[in-house]
Order: sequence, then structure tokens, then C-alpha cells
Amino acid sequence: MDSRRNSVITSLRPENLKSSDFVDLSGISSSYLAFGLSGCDTLFRYKFSGKVPFPARTWGYLYYRPSSAWTPLAGSVRLRIKSDDAHGSDLLLPNGLPWQIILPQIVLRRQYKGLYRKLLEEGLISESDVGTCRNVFGRRRLIYPETVLFGLDQPFSISMQQMELRLTIVGRSSPGTRLALFIKQRLFGDPAPRYPFKGRILARFELSPDKALVFMRFVKIVEPIVCCEPGYAGRIVARKEGELLS
Repeated sequence: MDSRRNSVITSLRPENLKSSDFVDLSGISSSYLAFGLSGCDTLFRYKFSGKVPFPARTWGYLYYRPSSAWTPLAGSVRLRIKSDDAHGSDLLLPNGLPWQIILPQIVLRRQYKGLYRKLLEEGLISESDVGTCRNVFGRRRLIYPETVLFGLDQPFSISMQQMELRLTIVGRSSPGTRLALFIKQRLFGDPAPRYPFKGRILARFELSPDKALVFMRFVKIVEPIVCCEPGYAGRIVARKEGELLS
């Protein structure tokens, strides 16, 4: 699992990408990329630990996916995989979520200084966005994109073997963060110290019609849900796609 240096990236705007912006990260654990004349190389990894290599055929174009007026901090840099499809698809992590570097990481982590300067230079982010990021996330030492939600309808990953699920929820009307902690036994209704199933799902929150309650919807099974305790006869049943947990 080696590192690799690629050519200079001239733009992160999808409409301005050139053939020279093409990157190939297949099979390597990390790569240094330069952005214009920023003077700073930026290290890209597939996983936070830096020990997991990018999958085979990880080649395409980095681009900035902008936020919306409703979620001003939700912008991120992603990798659009080049394929026979005219539009391609974004690189995914093993948990089914997009590989991405979210705006709070770009603003607050020194390792993304070159990327940060490029986004400002191209007008893809504003000084106002930067200030809001610093105000909201300034005291956070670690930011994991997989656990930061910018809206209730944003999918998140759940491993059936996790005992706790911690999510950071970013407010919309008044930017701020709230830590949501879910205890597995309370979530699935069984006092057993271990969860009898293994696997991984993507889920999202949904509001009730009167907006008084929040439900959890199991959107997609990423890894098969199988029982790992022979003879288990407790109250928990295997989760199914489309199921609503209230």
C-alpha cells in the first residue's frame, strides 16, 4: 500500500474540469494532490486510519458538491468515478456512504489547507461559510463525515455489532450541533448485553406527519443481517429493508 503523487488539479468545479484533472487512486492507501498555485499538497486517504487502500478502478475526477441554502455547511469534496455511464457515480465507502471530505474538515484541518485555498479561489465557498464552520465546529478535535448529519433525511450507517450510535446533528435555522446518543438495547428493545445479529444497514430519520415524533427508517442492507448466536430466542428480530422503527 504505497503513496502516490498526482498532477496538479486545476479546478473543483464540475463544469471546468479538464482531462489533466483525472486522478487514479486505485490500490494505494494515500495520495498527495496539489491544487493550482496554493503551494500546499493535500494528502488524500480512503479511510481515516490511512491503512486501507482505495478500491480497484478508483479513477475519475475530484469535484466540490455544494451545500444548499438550507444546509450551508454540508458542502463536500467527492470523487466521481469515470465509467461508461455518462454521469458516473461517486466513490463509496464499505459502509455504503459516499467517500467525502466535508466542509468543516476542510476549514478546520491544517492538512487540507491547499484544498481550502482552492475552494476560496474558485468562489466555491465564502468567508461567511468559513466563519460559520469555525463557530460551530471550532472546538471539535475530530470530525467524522459518516456521523455528521446536516438533515434528518441524510442516511447514516449502523453496524449491528455497535453498542452505541453517536451522531452529530447540525441545526439548519440556527447553525449549531447536538450530539445524539442511541443505546442499542433501548433502540431495539432487548436488555441483552450483546446484540445477536451482525451486518450493516443504512438508515435515516423521518418525521411523523404531525412532526411530533421522529422515526428511524432502514433504507438499505449493506452487509447481510445474520444471527451470530446459535439458538437465540430473544425478542430482537433481523431488520429488513424499508422497515420503520418507532
